[in-house]
Order: sequence, then structure tokens, then C-alpha cells
Amino acid sequence: MRSVIFVLLAASGLAACDNPVAQQATVDTVHDAVRSDTMVAVNFAPGAGQLNAAQLDALKAMVAAGRRAQRDEFAVVVDGSGGAVQKMRAQRVAQNLSDSGARWVTTAVEPAMAMGPNSVVVVRSEYLIASNRCPNYTPAAMWNPNEAAMPGFGCADAYNMGQMLARPRDAAVGRPPGPADGTVNAEAVARYREGKVRPLNTTGMIGVGGGAASAPPATN
Repeated sequence: MRSVIFVLLAASGLAACDNPVAQQATVDTVHDAVRSDTMVAVNFAPGAGQLNAAQLDALKAMVAAGRRAQRDEFAVVVDGSGGAVQKMRAQRVAQNLSDSGARWVTTAVEPAMAMGPNSVVVVRSEYLIASNRCPNYTPAAMWNPNEAAMPGFGCADAYNMGQMLARPRDAAVGRPPGPADGTVNAEAVARYREGKVRPLNTTGMIGVGGGAASAPPATN
């Protein structure tokens, strides 16, 4: 009987152990950006091209919601069924979003949305890092039979990285890389050898040293 009890205890203990690979994979996703979308439909009267007062207020309220208008993505989407008029409406909606404080505003044509020729949809996408249950110190999460990383490991670093990004979307999508340093340096050397050095932009520079800084340059 005693051996049966020991076997049952061992079996229950093994059953409580999580898959170590899955547990570590959960920890490794702490730097992944999580996307959350909010959508607003702007419906125009047939033949109308201007936004009415209610639509303007709705767009301003959408931009003003939260505190990340200059960091979130605003996509103005049409299905293309309205031709040039629908595209013109999308441009006006996008301009109004920019005027209201949105920074990253784009337009797109998505025929699969099938919204109709008189509708424009605004999709606001928010990318958050380490904002969903991170750190997670609930008793269930603290049970760690596999000796994996603690539930809060990396949360502060991931959160700070997300706050430092001017465009949080970069954490999920990225951007095309610019030219390598070697290419830029080689082009600068080539311009120097050809006598085509770019003039230094001194706009906004303030001289130090009182009268000496304001004296005109000497000429030979």
C-alpha cells in the first residue's frame, strides 16, 4: 500500500512539471510586440467629398484617445470600389488625422474589405512590448519545477526598449537598413578627392567667446 502511495505521489509530481521548452519559449517572447487594433468607419453620403462636423469630431476623438497618438499607426483603408472619389476621401481623412496630431498615417487599398464605394475605414494599431502580464507573479506562474527563468525576467528591459522606440511598429515589422558605414565613408573620400566636399551647415550654430565669435573672418 505504501509503495502505491509513493507511485501516485511521483506521478502527480511529474504531471505538475511543465514542458521546459514551452516554458522557456514563453519567457523568450517578452520582447515581442503585441498589436491591438481600433477601427472607425467614416461613411460619406453619395457624391459628398467633405467631412461633416460629426466625422471630424470622431476622428479627433480617435487621435486623442490614450497618450500615444505620435507613436501609434493610423491606416486609412478603402476597398477601391469608389475609384478616384474614394481615394480623394481617404486623402482628406488622412490629412485630418495628421492635423489632429497623428504622426504615422498611411493609406491603403484592400479590396477584400468590401466596405463599399462610400466608406473609408481608419485602423489605429498600437504595438505594446512587455505590457501584457509582464511581470507575472501569480502563484501559478511562480511554480517553477524546471528551474526556468523567473516570470519577470527581462520585463523591465523589454518595457524600456518599447518606450524608447519612436515608432513601436519597428519592433514587429522593422525597417529597411540604410547604407553601411563603409559605403558612406567611401563616398565621402571620393568627394574629397574630386574636390566636391559638401559645405558645412552652420545654421543655428552659436559662437562662444563673446566678441571674438562675432568678428568677421579674416581674408587673405
